[in-house]
Amino acid sequence: MRPPKETKDERFRRLAEARVNKILDLFRLLGNLSGTANYIYSKEQVEQIFTTLQLALVKTKMRFLQSPERKKKRFSLGEPYEVDEPAAKADNPAFAIPLPDGTYLRAVAFPNFDYPCINIYWDNGVNEPTETLCFVEFNPEKEGSQKVCIGVYRADQEDTTYYEPYFTAERIEDE
Repeated sequence: MRPPKETKDERFRRLAEARVNKILDLFRLLGNLSGTANYIYSKEQVEQIFTTLQLALVKTKMRFLQSPERKKKRFSLGEPYEVDEPAAKADNPAFAIPLPDGTYLRAVAFPNFDYPCINIYWDNGVNEPTETLCFVEFNPEKEGSQKVCIGVYRADQEDTTYYEPYFTAERIEDE
């Protein structure tokens, strides 16, 4: 008699548990390199290691958050052109900085042709989605060196509370 066929959920659970445990073992092995009796390393090397790991983790998580319809969508000239936002976000460069309280500051670059920008988010583990704190963008509607602008949000307001060019008109005149 054949054993019952494994369901997709059972297969996911079995493989996810095995793979996460392998990754945790590798993290433990990586942590063994912190022993200064046997190794010497710089802060820059440590930052490079953990920045790489954090970026890989964010990219992997984004793959899980993509809707299945978007993952398998095929190109067709017969359909109107639409930007696949979730797929684009999965490829955006990101960097997370852990804070002492267990939350993170996360910077995500959006290389949009018209308004390229970098957003700073607070991953606080409470709010969904993550809170946007501020951004820096290139605004082609501004003149000259005032095209690089900074925007800041407040938790109690929906709209941007501060939005100004990085170089003020007074600073440009002084130079």
